[in-house]
Amino acid sequence: MDCDYEAMCATLCLEQTQAIHYYARTPEGSSLGNIAGFFFANFAYVDNDCNYQVADLFAVDIDLDTKRFVKAKLDDINLNAKETLILLWFNMFAAQHVKLHAMANWGVNVDEALADVNPFFRQSSVVTVLYNYFGYTSFNGFFETWAKEGLVSPGWKKPEKPLVQAFNHGIKANVWQHTQIVELVKYSEFVNFVVQVRAIFTAEFQKHKDLFPGTDGEASESKWVYILFETHIRSLSNNSLLLLSVFVGTVLHSLDHCLMDWNLKDPLWLDVDDPRFGKMAEVGRVVKVGFVSDIPGLYFHKRFKGSGHPFLKLSIARQPRLTRSSLTTWILASSSKYATLEHL
Repeated sequence: MDCDYEAMCATLCLEQTQAIHYYARTPEGSSLGNIAGFFFANFAYVDNDCNYQVADLFAVDIDLDTKRFVKAKLDDINLNAKETLILLWFNMFAAQHVKLHAMANWGVNVDEALADVNPFFRQSSVVTVLYNYFGYTSFNGFFETWAKEGLVSPGWKKPEKPLVQAFNHGIKANVWQHTQIVELVKYSEFVNFVVQVRAIFTAEFQKHKDLFPGTDGEASESKWVYILFETHIRSLSNNSLLLLSVFVGTVLHSLDHCLMDWNLKDPLWLDVDDPRFGKMAEVGRVVKVGFVSDIPGLYFHKRFKGSGHPFLKLSIARQPRLTRSSLTTWILASSSKYATLEHL
C-alpha cells in the first residue's frame, strides 16, 4: 500500500490529540492560502545515534482546504513530508500520549472499599495504574529482545534510556495552551467531536461526581502534580482536576489509540532507513504493531457500554457520532489503555 505522505502529515496534525499544537492560521483571503501552523516548542526526539535531543522548535504547516502538508522545519532544517511523518508519529507516542497516561492517574482510586460499592471504577483504576507501570517502567526492558530480533537498533538499550528521556520530557513539558483549537472545528473531525463531547461529559459529570470518591482529595496538593503540570494546576479546583483527569483518561486516551490505529494504516510507511530519523521510525513501527490497537481475549469488562456505571451509561447515550470514511460509526466505550471505541 502506497502512502500519500503529504496527506498523512495533515491527518496526524488534525486528527490526533496533538492537534492541540495548532498555533494560528493565515488571514482569510491570504495569497498563501488557508494554512495552519502547528508548533512544537522544545521538541524531544532521538537522533540516528540513539541520543536524546531537544530542538527549539518543530513547525509544520498544513493546508486546511486540501488537508495536505505544505512545509516543515526542525530548527533550521527543512523537512520533507516523509521525514515529518516520522517526527509526528514519534511525538504522538513518546511525548503527547504519555501526558494522557500521566493525567489519568489523578482520576483513579484503588481503595479496596470500592470493590463492592463501585467495582467497575476500582477495576478500571487498578488497570490504569498497572498499565502505566508497564508502559513507563517495563517498556524499555523489551529493547534487548527487540534488538536481538532485528526490530530495533542496539542503541535503544543505552543506559541513558533515550526513549524514557523522551517520555519524561513530554510529561514535564506540560500541556500546550490551546484555546484557539476551536478554529479547527470545521476542518478536523476529531476536534469537532471532542468539543461537543466535552460539553456533554462535563454536564453529566457534575451530576455524578459523588460516584468518583477519593480521586482528587490529595492530588491537587501533591508535589508531583505541580512538577508535571505546574503552570496549569494552580488554577484548577479539586473538582476541575478530577473532571479533567477522568475526561483525559477515558475519552481522549481512548480516541488517541483508536485514531492512531485508523490513521497509520501501514507501519512500513515509517522509513527506518532515513539517514536522520530512521531510529525513531524503528520504534514507531513496533509501537504501531504491538501497542496501539485493542487487545483481544481480556477476561475483564473494559468498556463504558455494559459497565453498569450510571455516569458512563448516561454519558454514552448522549455522545455525538464520530465517523470515518469507509468505516462504521463508533461510540466511546472504555476507561483505561484498553479503552478504544466500540461499534454501536
